[in-house]
Amino acid sequence: MIRHAGRALAFGLVYFLADFSLNHFGFSNGWTILWPLNGVTIAILIMRPRSEWPSVLLGIEVGTGFGEHYDNSVINSLGPEILQRLMSLVEVTVSAMFLPAFSTLEEWLRKPRIFPRFVAALLIGPTVSGILAAVFFHVVTGQGYLSAFDDWAAADALGIAAIMPLALSFSSREMRGLFRLRSLPRTFAVLALAFGSAAAVFTVSRYPLLFLLFPAILLVDGLLGFAGSAIAVFGISLMAVYYTTLLKGPFGVWPRDLTVTSNVALQLYLGFQLLALFPASLMLLERKRMGSELQNTNAQLLLLASLDGLTGIPNRRSFDEYFAQEWNRAIRLQTPLAFIMMDIDHFKQFNDIYGHHAGDQCLQAVAKALKDEVQRAQDHLARFGGEEFSLLLPHTDLDGAIHLAEQLRMAIMELKINHRGSSTGQVTISLGCAALTPANGADRTSLLQMADAALYEAKRSGRNRSFGSPLARETVHS
Repeated sequence: MIRHAGRALAFGLVYFLADFSLNHFGFSNGWTILWPLNGVTIAILIMRPRSEWPSVLLGIEVGTGFGEHYDNSVINSLGPEILQRLMSLVEVTVSAMFLPAFSTLEEWLRKPRIFPRFVAALLIGPTVSGILAAVFFHVVTGQGYLSAFDDWAAADALGIAAIMPLALSFSSREMRGLFRLRSLPRTFAVLALAFGSAAAVFTVSRYPLLFLLFPAILLVDGLLGFAGSAIAVFGISLMAVYYTTLLKGPFGVWPRDLTVTSNVALQLYLGFQLLALFPASLMLLERKRMGSELQNTNAQLLLLASLDGLTGIPNRRSFDEYFAQEWNRAIRLQTPLAFIMMDIDHFKQFNDIYGHHAGDQCLQAVAKALKDEVQRAQDHLARFGGEEFSLLLPHTDLDGAIHLAEQLRMAIMELKINHRGSSTGQVTISLGCAALTPANGADRTSLLQMADAALYEAKRSGRNRSFGSPLARETVHS
């Protein structure tokens, strides 16, 4: 109970100050064209659980009521003010009911049927409250029904369209990205272009420049995203209202003999611009999302294409690409490049004795053991083909390769995989090592041939051993 009361009091104070400031320090005549607070209120509601709505709305309406009460020179009694707050309460509640709950901007904009739900919130809530307001003001002040409806409903609807997207974007990741230090020059430049275009549109009445506004906003949306366009829409809407109240621009010098007033004409103009922007913004957002997903999918496909499907380590294709890259680097830097070729001893007999499923499990276990022994990020382990594995070692000489080869050989022995077809009674590997510092124009297959020849010597000498080439220095082992 205390928490609800504190929440109501906090919102009441904030809205009282906001309403009082807007009416006293803003261009108060312009608020009959565009009223911003209801758009903020709807955004607050959909960002909060519905269990909090009563206390939030109580605080907002009481705070706004006090703000209006101390500013209203025509209706100054408590009863009419309460009726107006009830009409406002109906509007924001009905509009918020049409919209999905808000968690993050990206997720909210991808909700099913978000555009028709946004339009429903924009039209139905203000229309219902506008009808009530038209009757109320006609009875109390004698104002015409259409005039009262426009002052209430149209101003609120335009305020919702202009302000609610900004309120929802305020704490989004996209908004924060716009104001990172490295993004500031671009953000300010794009917004300055949009506001400059708007200033031209709404201050120049001699030339028809109204067509410039939508391309300017769309440019902001394309370059700065939904959050950037929300800032632009808010600023441009305020500029339009401000210059119109100063009797500048195409709506400020509106002919008096027309049935549609300048305020209504401006509301219709801005309303159509904002309604057209929302689906365009959604399409641009979806296009960016699909492009990002496509990039991620392509990256995953490339990764999968470079891995061996059975063992999960890089395949021969990946090795060939990495080998070409490291060979050229070794030539450029004149650093040694080592290569170890490995072969599981008597693997054909293993498959014949235990079956191919056991053979696959053996390959997987051997690959994992080898991978666990490779510590440096630049070393490249791969399944070379069949039961053969390879290891490319940049910045490594022959002694370093032979030392690591012995570690790899012992790691496989420690697996203790039974193998009745081997003289040792378990799975072992033979390894051939080679290293050189390649010269410009040298054939990189020479390193592979040297390692392959060393592997042949290791197998010819009894298997389960490592052999170095070109020095042909066999490593002693037990």
